[in-house]
Amino acid sequence: HPHELWLNEGISEESMRKYQISYWGKENKIIIPHRDINGRLIGVRGRSLNSDEVAAGYKYMPIKVEGVELKHKLGSNLYGLCQNEEAIRRIGKIVLFESEKSVLLCDTYYHQNNFSVAVCGSNITDTQCRLIRSLGVNEVMIGFDKEYEDANSRLAEVYGNKLINLANKLTSYFTVYLLWDEEGLLDRKDSPADKGKEVLEKLMKSKIEIKTK
Repeated sequence: HPHELWLNEGISEESMRKYQISYWGKENKIIIPHRDINGRLIGVRGRSLNSDEVAAGYKYMPIKVEGVELKHKLGSNLYGLCQNEEAIRRIGKIVLFESEKSVLLCDTYYHQNNFSVAVCGSNITDTQCRLIRSLGVNEVMIGFDKEYEDANSRLAEVYGNKLINLANKLTSYFTVYLLWDEEGLLDRKDSPADKGKEVLEKLMKSKIEIKTK
């Protein structure tokens, strides 16, 4: 069954069924299966609802079943590509988020037109870049979490430079944009998808193009 936490955060039951999201009461975790582009199950992550685990930095971790840890190399896959490959190829665009939850929110917003995936971290690996290049897209948007409060601050400048360096892994192959919040539409640590479809589309309209160095 879907957990009320993610229902309350705007993810539909339909989207959770599509991605096989469920709740494991024994471990008090939201269960997130990961599949590769061909649909093969390669790992299972859990979103802990235990406050002590979250406080210790174990909010998202591979689950253990009968002593076996169902982990995989996050940087070798793109979460959601299995479900969204057709839309990505048809639309010719892809948006890269950090977390699985953002992909689920976009599925709720756009259904069969969801062209998002998650890198499951704050990096874009060479393997993930190769996967993106195989999809025949023209445009890549990087929609990582907001790690600043004031867009004109030194902290924002440092974070922006980090994202630009990641974008430069892709600029030789695609038109690349950052989803950057200059209007205070998001809170710090928010994903561009967290505040609803309207805010996400505002950020997409004001996206900033990153050109090759």
